[in-house]
Amino acid sequence: MTDANPDASNPSHPDCILRLASAVHRFRLPCINPADQLSFEESFKTCSSNHKDTKAALHKADIHRDEIKKGFAAAKTSYASLSSSLNDYIPLINQILISCSFQPEAARLDKPLLFSWMSGVECNKTKKLKYFESEALMFELVLSLSTYALCESNLGCDYCVEGNFAQALKNFSKATGVFQRLGDDLLPTWMAKSKQHAEMEKESLAETRVGVSAALTHLHKAMSQQMAVAAILVKRDVPNYALVGKLCLGVAVDLESFVSTMRSKASVHMSRLEPSFLTLVTFSINVQQALSLYFLSRHLWNSSEFGTAISALSEATIAIRTRSSPTGRGLPEIEERGPLQVLSSEVAEFRQHMRCLLTSWERDNSLVYFDKVPPSVPVDKALKPIQLNKIDDFYLEARDPLPLSLPGTKNDAASAPPPPSYNEAIKNDSQPAAESRDRSDSEVARELHEKLNSQTHSSSYGSA
Repeated sequence: MTDANPDASNPSHPDCILRLASAVHRFRLPCINPADQLSFEESFKTCSSNHKDTKAALHKADIHRDEIKKGFAAAKTSYASLSSSLNDYIPLINQILISCSFQPEAARLDKPLLFSWMSGVECNKTKKLKYFESEALMFELVLSLSTYALCESNLGCDYCVEGNFAQALKNFSKATGVFQRLGDDLLPTWMAKSKQHAEMEKESLAETRVGVSAALTHLHKAMSQQMAVAAILVKRDVPNYALVGKLCLGVAVDLESFVSTMRSKASVHMSRLEPSFLTLVTFSINVQQALSLYFLSRHLWNSSEFGTAISALSEATIAIRTRSSPTGRGLPEIEERGPLQVLSSEVAEFRQHMRCLLTSWERDNSLVYFDKVPPSVPVDKALKPIQLNKIDDFYLEARDPLPLSLPGTKNDAASAPPPPSYNEAIKNDSQPAAESRDRSDSEVARELHEKLNSQTHSSSYGSA
């Protein structure tokens, strides 16, 4: 923060650094097709008719889905309200999925279920709205989870704007946990059992791809760490410059991991991302690297390593320059009315601050300290990145399957036993008990999801 009477050689960090360090992207949300009129109650009317609990759960699912659609249609999206509705809806759609998978012979539909969503991650290069349709219950679950994660992410953006960096960190960490669960567990299992989606790589939504979820995990880890840095910088105390520099470098590493993961695992969908977003990512990588060098120089100067401090600050001024080519070092050009225009004054102020500080240091060193200035920062003085990996682990709520039966058959309520509980279903379909005890919880969960998502759609609805 800015001092009232700054020392020319040791001023406080200016407020522009806080803004640059905490610059994050707000994603557009995925959206249910407003013309989508599906109803779980109507689709499962016959096979749920003899089961009060099943009908109640299907009714709740319809209510929460309608609330979500209304949230999308609102003039101003309430991310908190939409997140709450999705949080209520996701366990229900997962429970319906489990119920159909364990009772495929009874899960016969009166009306087809056709889910229709538009991507929030991909940019729409035409004015025509493009919706993707699928009969898979897992498709509905995945899009709901992605939307929930992006709601939390956008709530984090709101708190960041308000200066509540601690709460913003919590929201970004929650989003990280959801994307990690999608990328590490749900999507790999679904794709491994779904030939259809392997063949539809180019047509499918970005939210359904393993690589995109893995990349968004890295991105939101970076955003969480940006909030940790901002929480330190907003205080009036002199920060631990070396620590802040390491954290900024860790942010740059996570952002670079986002880019490399998209290129290697989701190149098709990377081309569909908003160009302005990718420009911001490139900008942020270079800004975080420049900030890391700047804070290293402040640490070295305070440690009386004056010559090396001057070298680090000189490198920081180079890192914050506008690059001469698309692949060169430095910031992307800040174009008038471009996505970086809102940060142009902060960049200019940061450059001016470093120029003044460098001039002051060079003068003091030439008159007082006479410390040798190396051509670059020595390897043993360079900072190493710290990655906090702030992740709020996400788990799908385990609910027992809902009973389903067809009247007049052996599966009707009078003669059929209740479906297995969630834990019983895992036990019955697992390896022998002695071997099962040696397996980790993640292996058991993965086996369950493999069974849930491997069913195919025929006259009964068991498709994941």
